[in-house]
Order: sequence, then structure tokens, then C-alpha cells
Amino acid sequence: EPRYALRTDPSSNTVVVGPRTSLAVETISASGGLYVEVNRAEVKWRYRSPGVQARVRQTDGGFRLGLEAPAYGVARGQAAVLYEDDVVVGAGVVTATSGT
Repeated sequence: EPRYALRTDPSSNTVVVGPRTSLAVETISASGGLYVEVNRAEVKWRYRSPGVQARVRQTDGGFRLGLEAPAYGVARGQAAVLYEDDVVVGAGVVTATSGT
């Protein structure tokens, strides 16, 4: 079975690996802001990637997303762009993720 890099720890010079299922993300925190107050939106991390529906909660420094389906390949530092139809309603930088 293939293994994937899950995270790195530069202080101990280690790379943690695991199966693809360990990459699943269901909750995302992002710094940035909402341009329009929404409770739900479609979120994308890459321009051509399929969007994922999410519950949106505004926080002091940005927003928190509860994804309706697990997403793979989401990493800190990536952009999280929120859409309502084809209109951008918010954007931020991923600061934390948590899985299933």
C-alpha cells in the first residue's frame, strides 16, 4: 500500500507517513475574512479542483470550515476560497486542519 507524507517535524528531522485515508481533512481553520456573511459555501484550494460544500463560522481572525465530505491534499499555507455560485464570498490562508 502506498504511503504519503502526513507532516514534517524539522526540530527532530522527521517525516510522518501514513495511508491515504490519513490525509482526509474535515475541519479547516483559516486566517482572512468573509466578504459576505454566509453560513454555507463551496470551498476550493486550487483553481481547477472540485469544490467541497462547507459550513462556515466566522472567528476573530478569520473563519472555520466544517466540510460536508472529506478533502485530501489540504495543507497549511494554501488559500481557501469560498464561493456562493460563481461569486467569491470569502478567502483566507489555511492555518490548521483536522481529519476524520
